[in-house]
Amino acid sequence: MLRLFVAVDLPAELRDEVAGLMDRVHKARWANAKQLHITLRFIGDTPEEDLHIVRHRLASIRQAAFGLRLHRAGVFPEACEGKRRRPPRVIWFGIEPAEDLARLKQSVDAALSVDRAVPEQAFSPHLTLARFTTLPDHTLWDFLARHRGYTSAYWWVRNFHLYQSTLRREGAIHACVASYPLAQSERAE
Repeated sequence: MLRLFVAVDLPAELRDEVAGLMDRVHKARWANAKQLHITLRFIGDTPEEDLHIVRHRLASIRQAAFGLRLHRAGVFPEACEGKRRRPPRVIWFGIEPAEDLARLKQSVDAALSVDRAVPEQAFSPHLTLARFTTLPDHTLWDFLARHRGYTSAYWWVRNFHLYQSTLRREGAIHACVASYPLAQSERAE
């Protein structure tokens, strides 16, 4: 079985910038800075003989390139007014504008749901920075306060990727299985 997901990568210079911000939060298990990505769809366990079908369906997606930027730090679950607060499990940077990214995610979902029932997955565009397995301490709130106003430079998303994730004790290893170009946009040139 192959453990697969579809994602958009950050450009190398932005990955390096974000890596420089990933520190000083106790009890956080930080993402591998070299593997930072924005997940569009977690496919999960897929028989190897179905890989060519997944690749073919993703290749059918047609969408123009678009711009994104990272904007402000936050946590999941977020506090909801009137509800009992659950402890944070994930630190993230938000994504804006999210419309084109959401459209690409819908195209990925539609392509992968052909001939089989694929459950809907809620989409909250974000870049996962770290996860918690225990309760975070005050250093999390310090991090959020420092990066509340963070905004990266825009970058152009010119392709998306199919990845295989191999779980290891020291963390998941991601290997790109295929890349899919987006159409050139007049805005991106």
